[in-house]
Amino acid sequence: MWLLSLSFRSLIQGTVREPVEFYQKIEGNAGAWGKAVATIDASAARVFADRWCQNSHEHKKDHADYYGADALRKVVHIKDSRSMLFVTIVKFPSPVSNRVFATWLTWWKEPDNSFLMALAPMDDYADESEDDAAIADFIAKQKEQREREGDTHEGAYRGDTEDLELMIMQRAAKKALVNELDSLIKQDPIASKAVRGTVRGYWRIKPLSASVCEVRYMAQAELGGSIPSALINAGLKNNLGVVQTMQVKFARNGKVVDKEMRGVFASPPPLVELSQEQMSVVEDCRSLESEDGREWETLASPFPFVTMWMKHPPAKENERSIAIGKATAVIDCPVHEAVGESSETSARRAA
Repeated sequence: MWLLSLSFRSLIQGTVREPVEFYQKIEGNAGAWGKAVATIDASAARVFADRWCQNSHEHKKDHADYYGADALRKVVHIKDSRSMLFVTIVKFPSPVSNRVFATWLTWWKEPDNSFLMALAPMDDYADESEDDAAIADFIAKQKEQREREGDTHEGAYRGDTEDLELMIMQRAAKKALVNELDSLIKQDPIASKAVRGTVRGYWRIKPLSASVCEVRYMAQAELGGSIPSALINAGLKNNLGVVQTMQVKFARNGKVVDKEMRGVFASPPPLVELSQEQMSVVEDCRSLESEDGREWETLASPFPFVTMWMKHPPAKENERSIAIGKATAVIDCPVHEAVGESSETSARRAA
């Protein structure tokens, strides 16, 4: 399995102010990359479990309601691994042919407790070239060990024969499982007539607090055949829409979520730990209150406990003079809560 790092520059139109941001990166007619980013009001573990447990009654019912009870959907969890194979039919409106996807999924956990789940075509799971390389490497290490110990016997070293046989059996089992699912597709009356598509991508579910996480889903679907670009873009956003569905599904009271997020707001680093670029921003902020020969003009504040001022510093050459405002107040909360509240408000306004 692998992960990709791509630069997404195009925000899909109409998503700037939506809770979930959608991005796309076009690579040819049927090779669009899509990315969705959202904050979800549930723990990272719970959200990941919702994605991984594809055999749940809820997921099966959703598929049947959307594509029909006769639509192919098969989930096979691979024993003693964090992998599964997932076969599903996706129906398109006529005259576009339906698509069938056979995908290999595997997951792991990062040091920061983020859950990652990678997606690749099912054929990658039974890629014999990787298995052959592993077997060749195993045999080469056996030979090196025999030479170090002066053993000239050409057979397997000590009890390692069983390990080698196990690797060969595992390769055969992978191939047999893929062949079994391929046969299932060929025998299905709808899937057998569908065009074979593939999906690559990954989910990254990062905890932000005990009950809030950030979800990033990136995927590329190779649909095969000939499909109008407008339909590809519509299908891309529909695929990414699962993130928005999850956000709605796990939505909780906003005030409760805000309180949780403020509770885990990190203390800012000391100045000595800032980079040169960050220090430049700090100095720019400090300069706002520097002495420039202009007096602060007191403003009439609409709030009884907030004092406000304004001044117009001298304009730079070929630039307009921009007013600077200042406000002070005493707030009944710890410093880290005030900073956290301010950061959340700024983020919402920026969105």
